[in-house]
This record gives sequence, C-alpha cells and structure tokens, in this order.
Amino acid sequence: MTLKEAYEQMRKEVLSLRRENAKLKEGSYVDADRAAHEKEIRKLKHELERMTREKDRYHALWKECCFEGGLEVRAELHSLRRQLQEANETICKLKAQMNRDHENSSIPSSGKPFHKMIKNSRVKTSRKPGGQKGHPGHKRPHMEPTSPVVELTPDQKILNNPDFYPTGKYITKQLVDLEVCVSVTEYKAQIYRNRKNGSRYHASFPAGISNEFNYGKNAKALAFLLNNYCNVSIDKTQELIQGITDDKIILSKGLINSLPKQFSAATEDERKHIYSMLLLAPSMHTDFTPGRVNGKNVQVLICTNPNETLYCFSEHKGHAGIKGTPVEEYLQTLVHDHDITFYNYGGDHQECLAHVLRYLQSAIENEPDLTWHKDMKKLLSSVIHEAKSDRSFSDKRIAEIEEQYDDILKRADKEYCLHPPRKYFTDGLQLFLRMQEYRDNHLFFLRHPEAEYTNNLAERGLRKFKRKFKQVVTFRCNDSVDALCKCMSIIETHRQQGNNLFEAVQQAFGF
Repeated sequence: MTLKEAYEQMRKEVLSLRRENAKLKEGSYVDADRAAHEKEIRKLKHELERMTREKDRYHALWKECCFEGGLEVRAELHSLRRQLQEANETICKLKAQMNRDHENSSIPSSGKPFHKMIKNSRVKTSRKPGGQKGHPGHKRPHMEPTSPVVELTPDQKILNNPDFYPTGKYITKQLVDLEVCVSVTEYKAQIYRNRKNGSRYHASFPAGISNEFNYGKNAKALAFLLNNYCNVSIDKTQELIQGITDDKIILSKGLINSLPKQFSAATEDERKHIYSMLLLAPSMHTDFTPGRVNGKNVQVLICTNPNETLYCFSEHKGHAGIKGTPVEEYLQTLVHDHDITFYNYGGDHQECLAHVLRYLQSAIENEPDLTWHKDMKKLLSSVIHEAKSDRSFSDKRIAEIEEQYDDILKRADKEYCLHPPRKYFTDGLQLFLRMQEYRDNHLFFLRHPEAEYTNNLAERGLRKFKRKFKQVVTFRCNDSVDALCKCMSIIETHRQQGNNLFEAVQQAFGF
C-alpha cells in the first residue's frame, strides 16, 4: 500500500467517525445500530473467552510435556555425563597401568623388555673405550704353568740376519683352559664269617659311603650350584654334567632334587650364626616376596645387611610370616618398604626412598595439574645425591631439608583441595598422606648415617629368589621352598663375604 492510498483510507475512516459522532450529538443514533454493535461486542467477547480457554489448555499441555520430558532428558543427560566421566577415568587408569615401568613403579626393567632406553648421565668424551693413560692397569694375574713352557723359535730369516741379536727379554702369553677328569675311588672290605653262629663281619666304610655307588663332594657341589645358584633346571643340570664327564657321571634327577635338603641339614649351625649376627647389626633390611606352591601363594621374607643374609619361608604374610624370624627379635633400625606390619617391630624405621621416588614419578605423569610431587622428587633426589658423597649432615642442613619437606606437603594439601584426585587414580593423594604421617621415617637417615635411605639391598636379594621361582614356575611342596631358603641364605652370605662358593658348598657335602 502506498502512502497516498493509506492517507485516503485514514481520511474515509475519519469522515465515518465524524458522521457517527454527529448522529450521537443529534440523537439520531438508531437502536438498530446499537444492537448491531452490542451483538458484535458479545461475539468478540465469546471469541476472546474461547481463545483464552484454548490458550490455557495448550499452556497446560506444554507445562506437562516440559515437566515429564524434561526429567527424562535431564536424567539421560546426567547418565551420559556420568558414563563419559567414568570412561575418561578408566582411560586414565589404563594409561597409568600401560605406562608403568621401572621408573614409576616396582616393576624391574627386565619385566618390560621393550622399555625406553635408560639414560646415560655420563658426559661423552673423545676418548676411546678401554684403559686410559695415567690410570693403573688391571691385568689378569700371571699363573704358574702346569706343563713345560713352550719357547717359540723365530724365522730362519731373523736367525741368519746379523742385524738381529737376542736381548735376553721375553714376551710371555699364557693359554688357560679347563680340564674335567673323573676320579673314582673304590673301597673294598673283606668279609669274615663266624664259624659258630654264621654271622658276617667286614671293616666299616668311611662316612658317606653307604650305597654301592656314591657321588663325591665335587660332583654334588657342582650339581647343587648349577641348580640352586645358577638356576639351571634339573634336566639341564643332569645333561651338562653328563656331557662334560663324557657320559661317565649320570646323576639321577632324584639325587639332584635332594641336594638342597642335604645342604640345609649340613649347614644348620652356620644359619644360627647368621641369625645371631643379624640381630647385632646396627640396621637390617627386610622385605616380603610372593611365590607359588601347587598353585597357592606363599611368602619369603629376607633379612639382610651388607655381610649376612637370611631367607625365611612362610605360608602367610604379616605377623604370621614374621614369627620366628630375626625381625621378631630385632631391636634396632629396620629398613623396609611401606609395610606397616614392620612398624610393630624394631626400634627405629627407615622407609625406602627409591620406592617413593618411583611413586612420585607416577604421580607426576598422572596428575599434570599439580606441582608438589615434582618439587618433592627434586628435593629427595638432591638429598640422596648429597648423602652419597657425605653421609654426615649438619644440624642446619637437616633443618633446611625438613622445612622444605614440610612446605611442599602443605602445598600438596592445598592443591588437592583445589584439584581432588580422580576416582581411578588416588595413588598421589595416598602418597602425600603417607609422607605426611611417616615424615620422620622418610628422613630418618639424615640423623642416622648407619641407616641406608633405600631398601635396595633386600630388593636385590629377593630378585635372586624370584629368578629361581621363574625357572621352577611352581614348587610341589613347602619343604622344597623351605630347603631352598636355607640354602640360599648360606650361598648369599658367602657371596657377600667374598668367599669361594664352590669351596663352601664342598665343605657342606664333604666326607
């Protein structure tokens, strides 16, 4: 509609209203017009009421749909959000499990053969590998020859050349080899018979000569060490000894299997001495490791110091596994992992910081929003580095370390309030609470130089036992594991003291 047309329509409406107004003033507004207007008004009122009712009905339907459908939608949305959160938590948990290695857990580096390369912290130089100038040499010791010396003659060209003359000096090189010979000693005793009662008599054979065919201490010692120290299977031990003796010595599998029991029975007094020496040591490392006997879990407890080691077998862990071991009677410093059972024994306690550093690394990888574990790892690493060079800390330095330790833990408390731990990874929070509760046991080595800051001595000892378990897979009875523990106690103690293992085992089997 154009502006002109709109103006014309407004003009007509104004004229119409003026006419009606004039009728009203003159009194000429007829009843018919009034009736028509009232009818139109009533019609519009009825239509308004109908539209109002329809509006109310649709509004009620809308509210009903919004109320019922909204709850379902909100419930479904909440469920989906919860599932998504659980899925994210599960993903984080699985990532943490997949990324576990020797740097952030107790898994040894051999447990993951495809782990990343271990960093070499040594500074690379241009020097070639091997002996360096100015350093003392480490040559193999010269041995006395067991056969006539072979003197080599030079070429005839040299002998016939007048320009060469002998200096009287020699260059000596030795060929050292191993020879295996079988020694057989036969004992013979004549039989005497009594004419009166017919009884027989013969001279007594030496101790240990009880069967028609007996093996000496060398053969038993070799088979024992191969099977129990080198972790060679019984079949391979039998095959190896048979091969090196040219099929002359064929040890039975039953004999090889019985050697640990014979050795443990012969070394009982020596183990008692080890027991008493462990109780006198200023500190003792201890730890448990599991094993398998006929599909059931058993436990092996190690008690060790730099000079003595004792392995103890038990069917259970905890107080039942400690009963009857040196830990039960020990009154000085125990070095162990965070096994709270050990806190009921000993006089003082030092927690293994190597485990703490690995757990801190795991928390660093799985809690990127926090910073306390990074600073705590840096602090403990620097303190351990100081302890390696000088075990004596001044009181001032100890106070500084303890203050830094406490400040980091206070920051950790604030960070966990702002960033609560996830459902599937609470290791960082548990580590914080543990380091807060057992603060003095983590820093015990600062004031006590005789205590080591790690439990690696016990870990290395148990690793040897775990290798034997890996080779055996499962033992048949508890007596076999108990005998193995007793044997390894003697073997490891002699190894720590620098003794010849073969000679030590020979003495136990000697007769």
